[in-house]
Amino acid sequence: MSQQTADPELYAEIQDFYARHMHLIDAGQVDAWVETFTEDATISNNVNPNPAHGREQIVGVIRRAQQQLDADGIRHRHWMGMLVVDPAADGTVHARSYAMLLAVRLGEAPVLDRSTHCHDELVRVDGDWQIRSRRVHHDGRP
Repeated sequence: MSQQTADPELYAEIQDFYARHMHLIDAGQVDAWVETFTEDATISNNVNPNPAHGREQIVGVIRRAQQQLDADGIRHRHWMGMLVVDPAADGTVHARSYAMLLAVRLGEAPVLDRSTHCHDELVRVDGDWQIRSRRVHHDGRP
């Protein structure tokens, strides 16, 4: 991973990418959200030993999670911050951030569902940023 500091324009681009990315999933727009990943993307985390490979698997996992949230009357809100953007010589970007996930029920105060830190590898595909690899570490979990 490069230690080169991202120029302000690249940093703003990546920050905007994440804002749009998280708004899509929080709004339940799963089909549009999964398009922010490459076709062969991988998502892994320290809670589930089986990574999801490719858009089809990723969208399947998210749809099941969305169905459970709907059944429980919960809407999620993601907040990502403390973003570090490390551009690599090959044009990829390594992004690290903290993410908090709030669970919101109508008529109740939001509750912190989980705290994580996230490591993504982003690539440009047809002029847009997409996530090729996402590793999520759930805080407080082995």
